[in-house]
Amino acid sequence: MNRRELITALAAACASNAMPARAASPYPNRQVKVVVPFTAGGGTDVVARAIAASLSQSLGQTFYVDNKPGASTVIGSDYVAKAAPDGYTLLVASVPHATNPWMMKNLPFDTVKAFAPICLAVQAPFIMVASSTSSIESMDDALALARTKKLAFASTGSGTADHLSMELLALQSGVSMTHVPYKGTGPALADVMGGHVDLMFANVVAAAPLVKSGKLRALATSTARRSPSLPDVRTVSEISGKPFDVSAWTGLLAPAGTDPAIVERLSAEVRKALQTTITREALTTNGAEPVGSTPAEFQAFIAHEMQTWGRIIAKAGITPS
Repeated sequence: MNRRELITALAAACASNAMPARAASPYPNRQVKVVVPFTAGGGTDVVARAIAASLSQSLGQTFYVDNKPGASTVIGSDYVAKAAPDGYTLLVASVPHATNPWMMKNLPFDTVKAFAPICLAVQAPFIMVASSTSSIESMDDALALARTKKLAFASTGSGTADHLSMELLALQSGVSMTHVPYKGTGPALADVMGGHVDLMFANVVAAAPLVKSGKLRALATSTARRSPSLPDVRTVSEISGKPFDVSAWTGLLAPAGTDPAIVERLSAEVRKALQTTITREALTTNGAEPVGSTPAEFQAFIAHEMQTWGRIIAKAGITPS
């Protein structure tokens, strides 16, 4: 390089350095995919759509739900775990997120390390339901019948809370039932209503409307206190006299490595959404209870859930597959 070329290059470099840096585009500046690892229509899906709608309004970009069911939420979860950590692909997580490490030998991702917790959004009880045309009219009826013949119960997949809740009840009651897993609440409840399976512990968000319309019969609730949406339905503990407290939960995760500023903003916006009248009504009408948490609180909650469900799975004698 001769002297003239060197001077020209240095001048260009100085001019470039003197230019103001272009500000990064604010988040979000395009659509955000919210992955629900269940079929549409279930309790998790209903919660996800309510939150997505609120985020779309508050952040000025479309947050849209993409259902990716299968393999007890692993298909959808793995999709998000491998997505770019840019805040534009999020996961709606629920109890299987905490149970799958105990239920599956070879998960394609590390449950703790592959995700950045954003916010625990809601918790809700499960409702034990049977078809409104079934001869089973109470939880006691179901357990008595299970002692004389093999009943079948539906779930949203192996290792889900609705599956393990029934396994725990069967263990406490000394009965055995056949587990029939589905890819989501919708198809599972359809078969319960049709009498193809006898029972199910279903998320109250999906089950309550069907109970109120007379399509399903509610037999018991899974939490320590009765559900505000079905106050006349007794709890498992009330009926059995034994401790029983299991709930569904729904929260939002991002891929690990997502900018903490994006995670914090999303967490704040979800907490804000849960305080709006329209979102609270959308959730509480059918029994979901808004929670809201910081990312650190949600991380601690997931760790506690993993420990709790690990003990229940071990007590039930369920081995990973």
